[in-house]
Amino acid sequence: MTKDRARIVFLDDNEDLRELLPALLETTLGVECLAFANVIDFENHSDQVLNAKVAILDINLGPDVPDGVDAFNWLMEHGFRGKILFFTGHARANPQVALAEKDGARILEKPIHPDKLVAAVRCALNEAA
Repeated sequence: MTKDRARIVFLDDNEDLRELLPALLETTLGVECLAFANVIDFENHSDQVLNAKVAILDINLGPDVPDGVDAFNWLMEHGFRGKILFFTGHARANPQVALAEKDGARILEKPIHPDKLVAAVRCALNEAA
């Protein structure tokens, strides 16, 4: 990564989203975007993840596996200083979504229009600067 490019990390179990959304963000915002399919891979890249300006976390990563809230907790425990956005297809009534909002994270609901995603990430980048 060059020093003038901000880094975004994206955690989602959906392969299509892991390919499309980082490409969109890199093209429109000029950022570096690293995508991860699960919390273990996310944590194994701690140097890159913890130095990101924005983390976009899918709340539900599948049954019986660590989820986006677990990734959020790991980031907080390791002193993450960037902004966190949760990305979810679950209703706001879902207990995990309510917990994430209570912890101050912004919730982006799937499906999301590309312009809305770009605007939300741009805003988070500006806040993290």
